[in-house]
Amino acid sequence: MSSSHIKNPKLKDLDNKLRGLRKNSVKSSSDNQAFKSAHIGWRMVLELVIGIIIGVILGFSLDSFLNTSPIFLIILIFLGFAAGVRTMIKTAKEIDGNIKE
Repeated sequence: MSSSHIKNPKLKDLDNKLRGLRKNSVKSSSDNQAFKSAHIGWRMVLELVIGIIIGVILGFSLDSFLNTSPIFLIILIFLGFAAGVRTMIKTAKEIDGNIKE
């Protein structure tokens, strides 16, 4: 339906605004790609940091509970780091698979 067939001036104005917004949304697709890349980057950083934080919490808790030196803290920090890296690699493969499709 073109705006020439619309008799109500308010509806014509709304139609013109919607057409303008549709044209602008096509131009902003590159902006969306930048935000998507930033989202992926932050997701991967958070996966790594959360793995390490969980290792710290569990290691400190085990050391406190068992009255040991910080051996569990050290071990679980490294395991948390390894789990974070593993999750990051899985996410990278998932993203790579989505891009190829």
